[in-house]
Amino acid sequence: MKTFFIILKVVRWMLGAVFLFASLGLLIEQSFWASGILLLLTIFLVPLTGDYIVRKIMKTNLSGTHKVLRSINYSELHTILPTYQQNVLNYKKVINDKQKIKFGRKIYYNTLCTVISDFTLTQNKIAKLNEIKMYFNLSDQQIFLEKNKISEKTVKNLAQKCYADHVLTDLEDQQISNMANFLQFPSDKTREIKNKIAFSLFNRILEEKVSDNRLSPIKETELKQATRNLKIDQQSITAFISDRKIKSLRHAKLLWNLDHGIFPVVYNPPIALSRDEQCYLNVHATLIENKLVHAGYSRTSTGVSFRVMKGVNARIGGGRYRPVKENVRKTYPGMLYLTNSRIVFNAGGKSFQIPFYKLISHNARGGSLELIVQNKSYSLRVSYKEAETFMLALSSALRQYRNANDQIKIQAMREISMNENFI
Repeated sequence: MKTFFIILKVVRWMLGAVFLFASLGLLIEQSFWASGILLLLTIFLVPLTGDYIVRKIMKTNLSGTHKVLRSINYSELHTILPTYQQNVLNYKKVINDKQKIKFGRKIYYNTLCTVISDFTLTQNKIAKLNEIKMYFNLSDQQIFLEKNKISEKTVKNLAQKCYADHVLTDLEDQQISNMANFLQFPSDKTREIKNKIAFSLFNRILEEKVSDNRLSPIKETELKQATRNLKIDQQSITAFISDRKIKSLRHAKLLWNLDHGIFPVVYNPPIALSRDEQCYLNVHATLIENKLVHAGYSRTSTGVSFRVMKGVNARIGGGRYRPVKENVRKTYPGMLYLTNSRIVFNAGGKSFQIPFYKLISHNARGGSLELIVQNKSYSLRVSYKEAETFMLALSSALRQYRNANDQIKIQAMREISMNENFI
């Protein structure tokens, strides 16, 4: 590293010499502007003059702080004004009113930063700030401008600190309000900052709770408690959570309910229901039928050919025609219904029903449902989301059909009664 600095210094001397001679050449040619620029570069490049200028610049406080402000220790509030007064006495020049106001604003700002660094406001701190304001005769507008420099950042940092444990207590909420009021920060912007932080945390909690695409009553209670902890009201929830998120929450809750045998009821469906029969679900579905159909004939021939004379051949034998068949897929759109005792597909002439006692098996692959009864199978195409919903509901409906005393449902109803409703 030492060698590097030596080489750098030599290079600076060499470049400085080149620039100096070039500057003198331009001066002889009376190119005064170019000569002056090169001379200035020479002064900065040559280590002797360049390092001296840099040291002077480093000693100068670039923030505009005057000598009378440099030795002030802002962590000791009671020494701020006495130190300033002593520095003024030691300063050789007279300080005019304009400079005094400038010094006063700088002292007030630095003291303010120190006072609120720990986010606590005491009567002693406020009194010291007021004392500085009165001593320098600072106006309310000047105080507002100094506070405005750090108000938003301070309120945001304090809010983040208070929300760090995912709980905003009444005391912490009051602390944020007091800080915002003291810094003359608008209350609507304070509320906006709190909401932004709160909903960022709440969305993370929300994603965690529905990561398995199920929203149980216990999770709903935890979400409800999270809104109370974060001081989020119901109106704000509907305003900040997107419609897509609300739909996904409702779907996750529906899946949990269906898995535990708790069904919604479709009133007045367009199918005839028997006594005590209830319709649970209806989804769009398309019946798929694959059939072999007659597509025509193909001819095959057999025989022997022989030469009769030069240029004349004869052939004896025969041929026959065979029917050609091909596989054709036909689709029939309709509505698929699930009740507490059967499955119904309504599609005009292709409608069918499967009572539960006739259903041999059922399965879903992606967006396809396969329902198998004796000597027949039905293939239906539905959306992936509706396939999951229908198969989950069908499994629970079959379980309850076989056993009316469904313990899973009884336990789920008990869980619902003991918890809160979030959505």
